[in-house]
This record gives sequence, C-alpha cells and structure tokens, in this order.
Amino acid sequence: MKKEELIEHRDRIKDHLVVWIVLTICLQILTVFHILAFLKYVVWLSAAYSISLIILWCYLEFKLLHLK
Repeated sequence: MKKEELIEHRDRIKDHLVVWIVLTICLQILTVFHILAFLKYVVWLSAAYSISLIILWCYLEFKLLHLK
C-alpha cells in the first residue's frame, strides 16, 4: 500500500473507533439501569469490536512508521 492509502485507512479506522468507543460507553451506562437483558451481550460485542479496531489502528500506525 502507498503511504496516502495507509493514512486514509488509518483516519477512517480512527473515526470508527471513536464512534464505537462512545457507543460502548453509552450502552454500558444503559446496562446499569437493567433496561434490556440482552444489552450486556451487545456491550461485550461492541467492546470486542472496539478492541479489534484498536489493534488494526496500531498495525496501520506501525506500518506508517516503518514506511517513511
């Protein structure tokens, strides 16, 4: 991949990461009030997806650092 493509992917991942982390926090707050029983599973899936996005973002950062 070219440097510009990596930067574009990294920025897109960063935007998705911010949205998913905020969503995970909001859903966790809702689980405290026991609104829906299955919500805790959704929170776990959201947290797992956020962690995978963090790993992908770190990988892209690592590739960008060694590309220069």
